[in-house]
Amino acid sequence: MERSFGIEKLKFFRMLLFKYKRTKAIDEILTLRFLKHEYKNLRQNLYPNIFSRLLNEAVNAVAFERIDKREYLKDQELNRTSLQEQLKNSGFTDVYPKTLEQMQEQQLSFSVPVSYHISENERLEHSLLFQKNAQGAYQFDGFSSILYTDSSPSGQSSHYFKNGKSENFNASEAYNLLAGRAVLKNGTWKQFNFYDKDLRDNYRMNEFPETYGYNVSNVLRTLPLKNEDYQEFESLSDSLKRGKREEASLMIQNREIKVFIEANPRFKTLTFYNDRMQKISLRELQSGCKVQQVKKHEMPMESVSRKMSPKF
Repeated sequence: MERSFGIEKLKFFRMLLFKYKRTKAIDEILTLRFLKHEYKNLRQNLYPNIFSRLLNEAVNAVAFERIDKREYLKDQELNRTSLQEQLKNSGFTDVYPKTLEQMQEQQLSFSVPVSYHISENERLEHSLLFQKNAQGAYQFDGFSSILYTDSSPSGQSSHYFKNGKSENFNASEAYNLLAGRAVLKNGTWKQFNFYDKDLRDNYRMNEFPETYGYNVSNVLRTLPLKNEDYQEFESLSDSLKRGKREEASLMIQNREIKVFIEANPRFKTLTFYNDRMQKISLRELQSGCKVQQVKKHEMPMESVSRKMSPKF
């Protein structure tokens, strides 16, 4: 039994030496040095005769290539496929090639930065964190996001979005939350409380469940929307549920008025903006204050179709 255990231990050492031979992590490099020494001593104790030792090495090398290595490579492919799917669901499909490059370095953890402009006044920076687990596979832990806004007094807002929870947020939803809007997840509206942070410096969530009584579709139906068929109405409603600010055309006093709207679950209503992105109440809209009538053949530059609007 002792010899059989030693043989299995030798196989296990051989697999570890193969799995971590390219590691750049200092802790793993030091461990591998010790492991190589243990491997040589164990092999010599099990096979003191040099000829039997060489023969055993040759036989085990063939078995390793046919079975152990093949299984390991299969697990690696499954790990890569899983990461690709997680990145796709999180809205970071383009980051996958950079992730593969970092995985080749075999670090215990690494991050991949992503930065882009949302508009002239808004810039978003993400940092995706990956960590190696006990089995040597990489896991997508989550991503930190920082929204830089020129018009904001504080200038920036940041939060770490943990991956693996039941209510994962994607990149688009992360932007909408950091911009102060609410997102509907699993039947509950979520919105950051920018005046309250936890011990990890993340914003706490204000939550408005279904029992709170806010239904954005019902609120939309009270508006005098212009020529909104069923599909357009559902598209607008779904977009608001994802936390987007959307354009809509209202017919008020026989005039077509363009506005931008956001879901406002706290007050069970909608937040309105005019074409200059100034907040405006529904009463002001109805009175024509701070709004500009849309003229035929003279559509302003901001008056683009919702279908052509950016994904954020």
